[in-house]
Amino acid sequence: MKKKFKFVSLFALGLLLFIACKKETPAPTASFTYTVEGSTVTFTAVATDFTKFEWDFGDGSYINTIHNPIHTYSEFGKDFSVSLTIKGVGGEVTVTNVVKIPPMTKIQLLAGGSAATNSKKWRLSTTAASLVVGYADANLTPIGSYPGGILANIGLAIVYGDEFVFKGDGKLAINSKGGGIFSSLAYCMGNSIPMKAYYADAGMAYMQSFTAPSNATFAINESKNYTISTPLGDVTYANVMTLSFTNDGFLGMKDFTSECIIKKLTASQMDVVIFYAHPQYGAKPMLALQVTFEVAP
Repeated sequence: MKKKFKFVSLFALGLLLFIACKKETPAPTASFTYTVEGSTVTFTAVATDFTKFEWDFGDGSYINTIHNPIHTYSEFGKDFSVSLTIKGVGGEVTVTNVVKIPPMTKIQLLAGGSAATNSKKWRLSTTAASLVVGYADANLTPIGSYPGGILANIGLAIVYGDEFVFKGDGKLAINSKGGGIFSSLAYCMGNSIPMKAYYADAGMAYMQSFTAPSNATFAINESKNYTISTPLGDVTYANVMTLSFTNDGFLGMKDFTSECIIKKLTASQMDVVIFYAHPQYGAKPMLALQVTFEVAP
């Protein structure tokens, strides 16, 4: 009888100790903060009584078990529901926050980012739906609309190889693949520059030779009232996005006028209005070329 009482007493004591120990093991706690730079997010977790971290970034990627991870999202302009689960001896807890990835900035779209190491190469698209030549008037009145690769049919196929490299620090590099550069007939004639080829009807040409500028820069002007002085008077394009250049920089076509209008800009395509002169009207822009650029490989 005494042995049985002793056994029951020991069992009860052990049970009390087990309950006491379990009560002394608290459940984990969790919270986290984050900072966003572009599409890269740095997470900082604050947790207690943990043995394991599990991050679900909300984009279908694998669960991450690092304490303070860094994660780069492949999509911009989107919200992601991010969950952190903390596991410990005393149980587990999950906290969730919404992480907002902002849309790409214009410099990210154009140059791949704002760091000096970022750059993106653009060239005239051969597969664009259209290439439009029009007047440099308020309505950009079309003179003719053609397939995007039409320049190859008028002796100017060489222009599709030239590359315009926009860099995150605002610098511009121009790579001529044919030795010369796409230009206006008026610019070549006005400066006595020999031409490899030209198409007089549209006032386009390809210079015989070209020396790329060494210190060219560009600026993105997102909402500008851009005024050009044409042979028929001043024309203002209200609230447009333009690319302006310094030190002989330009996009697409070398002419007396270098600033151009961006009608559409995505990560892989840029629709541009380039103003250029006509031989009959001197150095002022008379014509507008609406053309598409694509990212070069």
